[in-house]
Amino acid sequence: MADHALVVADTSHALVEQSLVIGQEFPDVETCRRTLKDIAIALHFDLRIVKSDRSRFIAKCSKEGCPWRVHVAKCPGVPTFSIRTLHGEHTCEGVRNLHHQQASVGWVARSVEARIRDNPQYKPKEILQDIRDQHGVAVSYMQAWRGKERSMAALHGTFEEGYRLLPAYCEQIRKTNPGSVASVFATGQENCFQRLFISYRASIYGFITACRPLLELDKADLKGKYLGALLCAAAVDADDALFPLAIAIVDVESDENWMWFMSELRKLLGVNTENMPRLTILSERQRGVVDAVETHFPSAFHGFCLRYVSENFRDTFKNTKLVNIFWNAVYALTTVEFESKIAEMVEISQDVIQWFQLFPPQLWAVAYFEGVRYGHFTLGVTEMLYNWALECHELPIVQMMEHIRHQLTTWFTNRREMGMRWTSILVPSAEKRISEAIADARCYQVLRANEVEFEIVSTERTNIVDIRSRVCSCRRWQLYGLPCAHAAAALISCGQNAHLFAEPCFTVGSYRETYSQMIHPIPDKSVWKELGEGAEGGAAKLDITIRPPKIRRPPGRPKKKVLRVENLKRPKRVVQCGRCHLLGHSQKKCTMPI
Repeated sequence: MADHALVVADTSHALVEQSLVIGQEFPDVETCRRTLKDIAIALHFDLRIVKSDRSRFIAKCSKEGCPWRVHVAKCPGVPTFSIRTLHGEHTCEGVRNLHHQQASVGWVARSVEARIRDNPQYKPKEILQDIRDQHGVAVSYMQAWRGKERSMAALHGTFEEGYRLLPAYCEQIRKTNPGSVASVFATGQENCFQRLFISYRASIYGFITACRPLLELDKADLKGKYLGALLCAAAVDADDALFPLAIAIVDVESDENWMWFMSELRKLLGVNTENMPRLTILSERQRGVVDAVETHFPSAFHGFCLRYVSENFRDTFKNTKLVNIFWNAVYALTTVEFESKIAEMVEISQDVIQWFQLFPPQLWAVAYFEGVRYGHFTLGVTEMLYNWALECHELPIVQMMEHIRHQLTTWFTNRREMGMRWTSILVPSAEKRISEAIADARCYQVLRANEVEFEIVSTERTNIVDIRSRVCSCRRWQLYGLPCAHAAAALISCGQNAHLFAEPCFTVGSYRETYSQMIHPIPDKSVWKELGEGAEGGAAKLDITIRPPKIRRPPGRPKKKVLRVENLKRPKRVVQCGRCHLLGHSQKKCTMPI
């Protein structure tokens, strides 16, 4: 360990000594003190401060008899300090181990500030290892942790300051992005933070004007100093990418907070509900979410996330054959097909009947669910929220929302530019599906009944297509919003362009309209007004100091769950195909046609 320290000292000795010369100036005594501390650590000797006041700074090597000494004094008439006397030679051995008195928490914070600015996820364990490698100094885990905390506070402000700035931050959002909704709510006599709701006008306009009437609801737990939960309502754009509509942070996930969130969402869409078709909402249907949707969106179709349902079925029965039949039932287009698959499952296990009572098919099955999903069956918002919570859990609440705003701005900009480059009628994902339908249509025989009705004959069955109502008896056209192979065959036979019969939400024009508005930047907090008029809608006023919530993350390492011995004897992992969802093979080896 001592040899390692001496090697580091030898490599940095010449460079540091050259930077310390008589007449060298420092802007203030604090800069002088920090510079000398850095030199002492780099050269591995202990620094002892003899005198430090407003006019002078004197330090020497702490080893008895060593002549190293520096005298810095204030320059007359100016605020700067300069080195007056310098004895730069050491006769002592210096520090012979990796521990150094000058390596304080403040020094650690300054050393890692640049790295933390680029990577807030920089871990204390990585900090102490990098400091040892770069400076030849050993610091404790607690020093590294506190150094990071101090550096984060210097860069982003403290968690407490973040809550205090929320009213001013909301005002800035409303001022820079007119038409946006931004409100913060406090509770109790101490004005502790309770709720924050933000939705940008660009998102509101894009959803109402051009997105399909579908919303995903989910939450992610926050692991920062004051915990909490991140709630989100997200739509889906024409190319099946997520489109966040509204974001909220609450002190705790609860039925009451879900009721409030859906109330804010209803106010957001309230002025436009008459012009919009009935909403379809997907979630994991927790009790609080179900009650909130029924209260504020009573006419909406509220379905299960298909991934949540399928995982519950798989974990309940643990039967590969049963799971494969279940997936065939999930995507069955007609009730007859669905019921035949249910009968097959019941023959294998009578317990299936009880499971279907807990998860009624009307809430998830393609054949029964009445809402408009257009092929979007699972929650994509879950992963997005998890990533946000992971990336931002060490940031104060204002910085967290700024991180999310920056990502939304980037998405809007990139997708707006991408949409302008497209020259097709439909977005690429829809174009691909239409092309596949047209290719499959060639093997069908088309019989025309009248101007709008066609009979499509194949070796398997006969389907009836009505191109005016945009209906096919196979139900795929209605369920997915794009002409199926039968519809494509009918349209081609009468000289129509199948691309023009897709739902408007799949067009390039709708995609461009979705991202046509901009999310404008917010000025630095140094120019915000922390005092001013109160906000509307019961939100906290600007002259109210919002304090952190009462709930805090407990100290120490989180407790690990104790695993039972029988839980370690897990069955062999079964591969599930990402295309057809059947078990026993991967997507690469799937033989089902695309």
